[in-house]
Formats: sequence, C-alpha cells, structure tokens
Amino acid sequence: MVAKNSNFSGTKGNAGPNMGDEVQIWVRPEVMELGVLPIIPPDKISIEMLSRLLQYAEDLGERGYPRMSYETWKHIAVKKMCISVECGMVVFFSCLLFSKMQPGRDRELEASLASALSQKERDEMMGDVEVWTMELIIMLYLHRVTSAHPRAIARQASLQTLTTDPWPNNSCAVSTSRKQLLEEKHAKFVREALPELLSLLAGHLQVEDSEKKKKVADKRSSRELLSFMKSAGVLSIDVVKSLGLILGASVRGEKNEKDLLSVATDINNCYRSGYLSKKNAFQKGLFEQWLLRGLDWAPHGEWLCVRRGCRQPWPVVSLAPQSHHRVVASPAAGHRLIYVCELIDGLTAHMGEEVANCDLKIRRCSKSNIYILHPIRNAVIHKCHDTRVVLGPVTGRVRLSECRNTVVICAARSMVIADCRGVIVHTLTPQRPILVGGRTQGVTLAPLNIYYTKLKQHMMHAQLQSHINMWNRPLHLSSDGVISGACEVMNPEDFQLLIIPFTQTPPVDGRPPLLPPGLPHEYAKSVEDAGKCVSSFRSEVKDANLTPEQRAILQKVIDTKFKVWLRDTGKQRELDQLEKFAITLKYERVAKQTSI
Repeated sequence: MVAKNSNFSGTKGNAGPNMGDEVQIWVRPEVMELGVLPIIPPDKISIEMLSRLLQYAEDLGERGYPRMSYETWKHIAVKKMCISVECGMVVFFSCLLFSKMQPGRDRELEASLASALSQKERDEMMGDVEVWTMELIIMLYLHRVTSAHPRAIARQASLQTLTTDPWPNNSCAVSTSRKQLLEEKHAKFVREALPELLSLLAGHLQVEDSEKKKKVADKRSSRELLSFMKSAGVLSIDVVKSLGLILGASVRGEKNEKDLLSVATDINNCYRSGYLSKKNAFQKGLFEQWLLRGLDWAPHGEWLCVRRGCRQPWPVVSLAPQSHHRVVASPAAGHRLIYVCELIDGLTAHMGEEVANCDLKIRRCSKSNIYILHPIRNAVIHKCHDTRVVLGPVTGRVRLSECRNTVVICAARSMVIADCRGVIVHTLTPQRPILVGGRTQGVTLAPLNIYYTKLKQHMMHAQLQSHINMWNRPLHLSSDGVISGACEVMNPEDFQLLIIPFTQTPPVDGRPPLLPPGLPHEYAKSVEDAGKCVSSFRSEVKDANLTPEQRAILQKVIDTKFKVWLRDTGKQRELDQLEKFAITLKYERVAKQTSI
C-alpha cells in the first residue's frame, strides 16, 4: 500500500508496468532527521576535503579502507580537518548508531566499556571501534550542509563558503501553496545531491594541486586516459552498499525491508540497476536512473502516516474547547511510525502489552501529558511547550527540538537537545547527552524517575543496562566546538519520583516506593528522606491527641494549602485531565461489555 506523488512519479512515465516498478526505494527519515546535527562548519568538510579524505583512507590500506577505526578517524579529524575531538566523536558514533552494515555494534561497545577496569583500557577499546569508511563520508557529506539554511546563514561570517543547496528545514521558504513536510524536502535534497554524492564515493572527483595536475596530465598516455574514462562510469559494490545508510529498499507487496545492494543485484532488477555481474560493479548512469525512478515515500515516514495513516485506538481526552489532535500510525506493517500532533490541554496514554517496533513523532503539543510505555526505536519531540512526555525505553536516539518548559522522561541510547529552553530531561543513557544550537538554554538533566512493572523487560529489549549511565555528563556543541553554561544537573533535594497513575498505586504507608533502575545513591537517599518527612508529620499528628474540632481545623488548613499548591503548580489541570480520562475509560469499558 504505497501512495504516489508527482515529485516521485514523474520519472516513471516511460517505464511501463514491469518488475522494475515493483521496487520501492526511500530516504531513511531517521538518519536525515536524527543523525545529522549542525555542529561542523561547512567549510571544514567541503567536497574537496571529503575527496581527499577518501584518497587518504585508501592510501592507508587496511587502517583506513574499507573500514576506519576511531583512532584513525580522530587523527584525521583533528590533525587534517581541524575538527574538535568532541564533534568528531559525535559524528563517528552517529554513523555507528544508524549503520545498517554493522547493527548492534554500539551496544557491544557499551557493554565492553562498562567492563573496563581503567581509563587506559577504555581508550584502547574506543580506538579499535570501526565504521565503514564510505558510510562515514556520507554522514560527513550530510553534515556539510546542515549549517546552510537561512537561519544559520545570518549567523555565518563567511557566506562565500556555503556553496551547496540549503539543508531541508522547517524554516525554509516554500514556494508552493501547500506546506511541505520535512520528508518531502529530504527527498528533494537527495534527488538533487545524488549525482555529486555518487561521483564523490566512486572517487571520480579527483582533487589535485594545479601544478601537479598539469604535470600528471602531460605524462598520461592515451591508454591511461581511456581507462580513466571507462572507470569514471562504474560504481563499486562498496558504493552501493554504503548508500544503505540513507536509503531503504523493499519489494512491493513484501512487509520486510531489504538491503539496497541485494535488491539492486537481484536477477529481476540487475538489468535495470546497471549491475555488471562479470565486473561485480554497477554502471553509474543506469544505477542512478534506476534509483531515482524507484524513489518513493518511506513506509514508516511522515508523509504516508499523515495522509494514509490509521487512527490509534488509544484513549485521548482534551480540556480545550476545540482540539484538532491526531494520534495516527503509518499503514505499513512491521516498522511503523506513531504520530501525535496538536494535542492541546489533553492527556493520552498507551501501555503496550506486546513489544512494539516503531518510531515516534510528537509535534506541536501544549499543556498536555503523554504516556507511551513500550519500547520505541527512535523518537522526535518537536515544538512542544508546557508538556510532559513519558516514554518507554528508546533503542536509538531521542531528539528534542525547539521545545520550551517541557519535561521528558525516558531511558534512551542517545539523547539530543536542540534549540530548547527551560526543559527538564529525566533519563538513563549510555552515551553523553548532546546539546546543540545557540538558542539552547535553561536545560536541566536528572536521573530517570519512573518505574512500572514491565520497565526492566522493556529495557532488556532495547538493550539498555542500568549500570551504564552517563546522564550527568552533557556535551554542548556548536560549530565553534564545545561551549558551556546552557545546562545544569538537578539538585538531589529537588528530585521527585513520578507515580504513573495507570501502572501502579501510590506507595502504602511504611512501604518504600519502587526505585527506578540506575538511580544514583544521593537521589535515592533524597527520596527516602522525603518519605521520612511525611511519616514523621503523620506521627506528630497522631501523637498530638487532637480533639475532633482541632483535627477538622487542621484538615481544612491542609486542604486549603494543597489546593493553592495544585493551582500554582498546574497540577490541578492534570487532575482534571485524569478525571476526564477515567470517565472515558469507564465508558469505553462499558461499551465493549454491552456490544453485540
């Protein structure tokens, strides 16, 4: 079930109905939206620099090609490209996180680092980690243009270095009357950049000094020139394999995603994709045409989800007079996208009994509470304010962008906070939280503060371990390197557990609450001290031997103070949402029992 759009179907008119049309290729939205961060100035990773990087990696032999170790990359990034160690590390591990060629390698590294006994041993383990060189170059190519959108151009000192097409961004001007989705902009960008990217990966963009270039040109024989012209039209298997970082593929009618290389070399597609079996390579022109002809919407992308998605049967309530919220899921089975949009003064909750395999996008929600308690692949939280989002463990990356006065609670493999103000993040993460953007300020980091029955089971599915936790070591990056002052760690005295009303009852008197996994000792002690204060107050009231009239007066004072606290903190709105939510659940339960 695939929708067609004029942006993609225009090149298919001459193909006719054949097996080639059964191939569906799409841009992987998680890489474009989560993997690329505006942290490297584009002039430091120009096309010439990336071409030299590929040549240098090939010259290094096994140390640089086809795989490159972190030790080698750090040397190239710092010494050759003048990129800070921290920025180079983020790009390297983003490539490792989203790589299809070695999935799960980042989990193995986390477990190994946790078992290391010394810093020297950790450095040795880090140095031996490898990524595919061409995937790293693709990731750098995408980072090369993240700073070229209009908002960043105004902050750049040298505009002459921005020679590439602008990176797709929500703030870009749109000439059409209909507002484009980010996925449409990403697809357009890939279509325009594909020829240059293929030439870069194939090594056809040779960069040499002008004098050296003249000398080499004079010495080349006609046979060498003819050989170079022939090789300029050929793509190696490694080039096609590395494109799997940003492109997904499948055969129409099948549910599972397939590797781009296996689809391109399939007997039904090889004559259209330009596969040369004798050379074990691809003809560049045919492969490029086949790729563009098959480009379509991602099955788990935002376009299909918004236009063809099915409404989720979750209970949703809103106190707003008019609410146009949407809670939908993409129509494709398997890898799905759940899309929550424009929930105003509302509450929704979902506790998956089965292990879900989905991405999540939450956009433009305000004054709401969102609980989605099952494992998630990746999550995007965009332009939310005065909202609390509680998620189950996230296998990949969570990105908060342009949010304010928002609380996010979840365990995740990677956490990115971009251009946010006044947000509080309770997390358990094996990687350092990353802050990007010059407008990021007032961020507070705290340990995970929730517990529910299946939390540990969900964490095992996400391969997150409670003893590997770097929540309190944020890394704030900009195009100039590491900056500070935008983030702080929550004081243990301000830490409070969040009781999820749908999964557990409040703690019984005398019984300590269940603590979240990985909670540091000082925060656990703060929770214990708070419980002792409540127990001590109750004991004092009990031992005071108050008369019934005195008890009534005391109760009235406490109720008055409590109501003032509810109003001042906004908790009263949450109670109103919960009350309406309980009524909705009751009606739904009665409707199911009485249905014929």
